[in-house]
Amino acid sequence: MSLSDRAVEYLGTLKRDNNCITDESETEQYLINNNVQPYKEFLKFQTLYSGYQLTIKDDPNNTFLASLFTREQIKTNNTLDIELAGDRFVEVCGEHKTAQFTFFLTDKGEVCTLDDDGLSNIIYSSFRKLIEEYAFKSEISCMYSDPYYYNLKNEQELTELMNKEFEIIKECTDNYNIWWQNADLIANKGMFLDGDEAYFHLYGINRTYCDKFIEQLKSKEIL
Repeated sequence: MSLSDRAVEYLGTLKRDNNCITDESETEQYLINNNVQPYKEFLKFQTLYSGYQLTIKDDPNNTFLASLFTREQIKTNNTLDIELAGDRFVEVCGEHKTAQFTFFLTDKGEVCTLDDDGLSNIIYSSFRKLIEEYAFKSEISCMYSDPYYYNLKNEQELTELMNKEFEIIKECTDNYNIWWQNADLIANKGMFLDGDEAYFHLYGINRTYCDKFIEQLKSKEIL
């Protein structure tokens, strides 16, 4: 799946750290030298995305620096430790400016954190989805953002209600995240970074629209 036009344009506005960019062949050889299978998702990430600093307009604290391997690391053949998290091999793929979590890329191309048992907590099905989300959030940065990320009491009922009353934003949606919109509101169901539970977050043309809709969901015991 390719990036949307919005995401391609968004990447074009970003700076990329050359020290984090290597081509596929040298990255593949580095993995082989370290007795690591050269998973295609690792090669794709390093070639296409490593070095980008994702950020959101007017929200500099919400910044993610994507970095899998550096040129120096590959040049000196630094020992590479790929972790096994359950049934997935994972490698650190970047850091967030304020979120106190380590982010990993899995051998299947997913983005995850690790739980207390060292198992993967998948938050995006691919790094492309993270880029799409950053591009979209930057585009809607002028909208009111509810300050809370709500726990879900009835995830199935929420999904059914939203799918009925809202349009799904497909380019930002995957198995772990759903984005919806109508004329007044934009909503997101995503995964908390510290566990396998989902949250609900809301944007609106103003606070009144958000507050009214949140109260509606609470009255239905969805939140």
